[in-house]
Amino acid sequence: MIKKLLSIKQLQQRFGRLPVVLVSLLLLCLVIISAYQVGVWHARYLKQQVSEQKQQLAQLYQQLDQFEYQRNVLQVELDVEKSANQNLQAQLGELQEENYSLRENVAFYQKIMAPELQQSGVVIESLAVSKNRAERHYHFSLALLQVEQRRELVEGEIAIQLVGRVKGEEQRFNLLDLANISPSEHNFMMRYFTLYEGDFLLPKGLVPERIEVTANITRGGSGRLQRTFFWRDSLRNGQASGENT
Repeated sequence: MIKKLLSIKQLQQRFGRLPVVLVSLLLLCLVIISAYQVGVWHARYLKQQVSEQKQQLAQLYQQLDQFEYQRNVLQVELDVEKSANQNLQAQLGELQEENYSLRENVAFYQKIMAPELQQSGVVIESLAVSKNRAERHYHFSLALLQVEQRRELVEGEIAIQLVGRVKGEEQRFNLLDLANISPSEHNFMMRYFTLYEGDFLLPKGLVPERIEVTANITRGGSGRLQRTFFWRDSLRNGQASGENT
């Protein structure tokens, strides 16, 4: 500080007091003007930032309004879907009750007209055969069904024979073996229903005629069920159209 004062005194002695004061005032004015410009620039920058944030906030509010509108629309659609689903569930329940009633009637008449088709409340319900894309490649689906209301656990064993002709001679093939279904899976345990499905390759040269299904009930009753399904009808209709045996 003492050195600065000496420097100023030296300047004053060299150039005179008035020039030094004027230069000092000029420098002070330049500093003040520079500070003012920096302050103005910073204020403009802050103002611009506030303006941009206001625009972003307005856009966010607009998006929020759009999302709220979409949410309300989706909520209305969901309520409509729920209502329609409830109606469908009610209709499905009525149809199931009607279907169950019809099955009970069918079971009653089967007991009278064809008792061999039902054992321990179990029937061979249907068999469907459908052709896959590959040549001689097919898919089968066999359904066993309980038709009595008591719904006890039923166990048994299923056997499916594919019968046809090779060069005019009758040939029999185990359809479960053709579908690579292991022997342990030939046994079934069911309550309400059970389903057998598989893909198989039709033996070369075989002209299929029918599929014979046999079910032996071993638990929950006893008896033997047999039903024959014609190949052409099963394949054409996509569901079993069987002939009693």
